[in-house]
Amino acid sequence: MYKKIVEKPIENILFIGGGETDFGLQGESDAAIYQVLPILNSLGYTTSVIDDNPYSLAIESPATTGFLRPLTVENVKAVLAEQNIDAVLPTFGGTRALRLWDQVLAEWRPENGPVPTSLGLKPSQLHQVNDGRLLFDRIIDAGLNVTASAVVKNQEEASELLREMELPLVVRAHQPIQTTTRQIIDRLDDFDQVVSQVMGQSLTHEVSIAKAINGLKEISVLVLRDRDGNCLKVGSSEDMDPIGIHSADSLSVAPVLTVSDQVLQQMRAQSFLIANLLGLQGVLHVQFAFNEKTGDIYVIKVSPYLDQLTNRMAVMTGYPVMLVAAQLAVGKLLTEVVLPNAFHAKTAIMEPVMDHIVVKLPVFSFGDMEATGTQVSRQLNSVQKSVGSALGFGRTFVEAMEKAIRSAHFNNRSFAPKYMADVSDDELIQQLIHPQDNRVLLLIEALRRGYEVDELAELTNIDEFYFYQLKRLLAIELSVDQQPGDAEALKMAKKSGLSDGLLARFWRTDFQSIRQLARANDIIPTYKALEPSAGEFPEHARQFFATFEEENESNPVCDRSVVIIGPGAFRMGDGASAGYMTSVTLSELHRLKYKTIIMNNNAADPTLLPHLSDKQYLEPLETSDVMSVIDRENPHAVLVPGNRKKLIAALEDLGQNVIVFPKEKHHPAGPEFSQSEFVLNLFYDGKDKFPLIIFQHQPGQIRLLDQEINPNFLAGLDLQSPGLYQVIWRVDINQWVSQVDLPNLSIDTWLRPMPYGHIAYLTKVLKMPLGRMVVRAWIGQLNAADRQLLAEVNTNPNFERLALMASATDYALHWKPDHWVDTTRFEMGARIAPYADEEG
Repeated sequence: MYKKIVEKPIENILFIGGGETDFGLQGESDAAIYQVLPILNSLGYTTSVIDDNPYSLAIESPATTGFLRPLTVENVKAVLAEQNIDAVLPTFGGTRALRLWDQVLAEWRPENGPVPTSLGLKPSQLHQVNDGRLLFDRIIDAGLNVTASAVVKNQEEASELLREMELPLVVRAHQPIQTTTRQIIDRLDDFDQVVSQVMGQSLTHEVSIAKAINGLKEISVLVLRDRDGNCLKVGSSEDMDPIGIHSADSLSVAPVLTVSDQVLQQMRAQSFLIANLLGLQGVLHVQFAFNEKTGDIYVIKVSPYLDQLTNRMAVMTGYPVMLVAAQLAVGKLLTEVVLPNAFHAKTAIMEPVMDHIVVKLPVFSFGDMEATGTQVSRQLNSVQKSVGSALGFGRTFVEAMEKAIRSAHFNNRSFAPKYMADVSDDELIQQLIHPQDNRVLLLIEALRRGYEVDELAELTNIDEFYFYQLKRLLAIELSVDQQPGDAEALKMAKKSGLSDGLLARFWRTDFQSIRQLARANDIIPTYKALEPSAGEFPEHARQFFATFEEENESNPVCDRSVVIIGPGAFRMGDGASAGYMTSVTLSELHRLKYKTIIMNNNAADPTLLPHLSDKQYLEPLETSDVMSVIDRENPHAVLVPGNRKKLIAALEDLGQNVIVFPKEKHHPAGPEFSQSEFVLNLFYDGKDKFPLIIFQHQPGQIRLLDQEINPNFLAGLDLQSPGLYQVIWRVDINQWVSQVDLPNLSIDTWLRPMPYGHIAYLTKVLKMPLGRMVVRAWIGQLNAADRQLLAEVNTNPNFERLALMASATDYALHWKPDHWVDTTRFEMGARIAPYADEEG
C-alpha cells in the first residue's frame, strides 16, 4: 500500500494535535505536546503543531509554529508544504491523529512531493493499528491470546455471526470516526439496534464483534521502546471493577495489588513483544484481561500512542514519560535520552519504582445535569460516563482512596453520608449488581450493614482484597467516632487519610478545632517526593504528596511564592479551558520570576506539567489540605478559582491573602434557538477600559463582528479589579449579522467576567496574549506596549474568520438524557472552524 521511500535528514517536525476534548479525550495530547516542544528545540529540531482545539496550549508555545485549523487531510497537507516538513509525529495526538495521518498517507500522490517520515510508527504498522483487525491477527500469530472476534460489514453478516457466538458480546466500531466505544450486548433484543448504531460510528461502516469476557480483572501496562528494541516498563495499574464497566469509570490502583508478580512479569513480556511486533519508537499502553481461575491472559486493547494512562503514569511515578517518548520517536536510544537537570542521569533507562499507592477515582456530572432538569442514566457499563478523574496518593490503599474520594467528590450529593444511609436494602442490592457513580461508598455501606465479604465479591466480581481494605476503613472510622478529642485517635485517622472536615462531623465540632488539636499534638503532615527511583538516586524533586510520617522532604520555595489552586478533577464544561487559563497564569508568573506552587489532582490537566511551576502538590483541594500546604510554604498569596466559594471564604477567615480567579462553575447558559446573544468584550487594567471586539453567539457557535466600538459606551461600567469582562445582551434574531447597534447599557445588558474558553478563543483569533496580559494587570506589570496593543484592537480589528463551535458530543450514547442538552453549558470541549462573512 505504501511505497518505499528514501528518507532525508529530519529537521522540521509536525505534531498533529488531539482535537477537541470529549469522553475519553481530556486534553492529555495537547499537554504532552506542549511539554516536549522545548526539548526537541534544544536538540536542534524545528517544530509545528496543527490543532482545532481553541484551548490548546501547544499552538501558543513560543517553541513552535502553531496552526489553528480544522484537522483535515487538506489542512495537514497544506501545513506540510508551507513549513517544508520532513517528518510527522502522530503518536502524541492519540487516536484522532493516527487516523488522520493514515488518511493523509493513503491519499498521498507523487505531485505532493516526497512523503514525510512517520515518527514513532512506520506507515505499515500505523495502518495495522488503525485497522485493528490486522494488528490482532499479528498478535494471534505471535502466540498471544485474544478473545474470539470477527469484523462484519452489514446486518446480515452480523446476524449470521450471532449463530456462532454466544451472548454476551462486545460490539465496537471498526476504524471509528472518533473514539472507539465498546458496547456489551446481554440481551438478544438489543443486538440489531446496537450493531446499527455502532456501524454509524465507523469510517468503513464495519463493526467488530467479539466474545465478551465480563467479570475478569483488567490490568493496564505502560512500556517504552527505542529503535534497537530496548524496552522498559514504566508501570502498571489495575481496575477495582471487573471488565464490563468502562475502565475510565472504574476506581483504578497503581501499583497492581491483587495479581502475583509472576503474572505481571508475563504481561510485561507480552507488552514488550507487542512493542517489537510494531517496531514502535515511543510509548505503548496494553490492556489485559486476566482470568484468575484458569490463569489465562488476554490482550484486549493495544494503544501505541499517548493516552490518559501515559499522563497518569508520569504523575504517579515521577518518570518523565513524554520527554523520553519524544526522543525515542526521533531515533534516540534509551541510553542517549537527554533529560532536564532535575532528573538523575540514569533516570531514562531505569524502570520506575513506586514506594506509595495511587488511587484514581472517576468524576461524574449526573448531579449537575439533574440540577438543570435533565435526567440521565447513572448506571455504569462498557460505555464511558465519567467526565474527569482525580488521584489520591498515600502509603496505604485506604489513605490513597480516602484522599481520592475527597479530590473527586467534594461537592457530590450522592457521596453524602445521609444519602447513603437513605438507600433501601432493595436499592442497595440493585446497585451492587448494576453499579452507579457512588460505587465506592455503596460498597462501604453494604459492609456497614453486615454483608459478608464473600457474598459481596460474588455479587460484584471485585477482588476480596478491596472489601477487606474497606472493612479496615470502617473499623478505623468506628474507633475514631468513639474517641472524640483523643490525640491518638486523631493520629490514626490522619494516617488513614480522613479529612479534618470528616473528623469534625464525627466529633460534632468544627474544622478549626480539629486543626488546633492536631497542631497541639504535633500531628502535622509530612510531604514525600515523587521520584522514579523512590529515593535511590539523588534527584531534585518538585512533586510531593502528603502523608503522616517522621521525615519531611519538602522545603519551602521562598518567602514570595504564590500558591495556585488548580481546576481539579472536573473536566466538563469549561474544565479544559480552566486548565488552559491556570496553565497560562503559571507560565506567565514563572516568566516574571515569581516562584509558583500548584495544587492539583487531575493528571490530564496541563497545570501539572513540571516545567510550568517550581513545585507541585498532588493533594485534594479542600481547606484542610490547602492550609497544610500554606503552613509549609508560607506563600505571599493564594490564587483560587472563583467557583470555590467555600474555600475562598475559609482562607480569608484564616487571614490568607487570597486572589480570586473570576470563574463560574460552567459556561453561562447560552441563548435560545430563536435568539442571538451579542457580547462586547473589554479589558480593564485597573484604571482604563479597552473595548476589544463584539461577537455574536447563537446556539452552538460564536462568530466575531468587524465593528468599531465607541469607548464612551463603557464609561458607566463599575469594575472592581483588573481583568477581561463582557457586556451581554440578547435579541430575537436567528441570522448572522456583520453590525449591531449598542443597547442601553443600564437597562438591556448585564456584565460578567469573561469565561476562560472565550479568553482562549480570543487569544488565538486576535493573536493577542490576553491571558498573560490579565496576569500582568493583576500584579501591576502591564506595560505601554500592552496598552498600545489593546487600544489598536478596536480601531483596527485584525482577526481570522474562525468560529468557536460546540463539539459534537454523543450524549445519547453516553448518558441517555431525557431531553436536549444545552451544549453551551455542558460541552466536553469545543473546536474551531472557518466561516464566510454573511448577513441575513
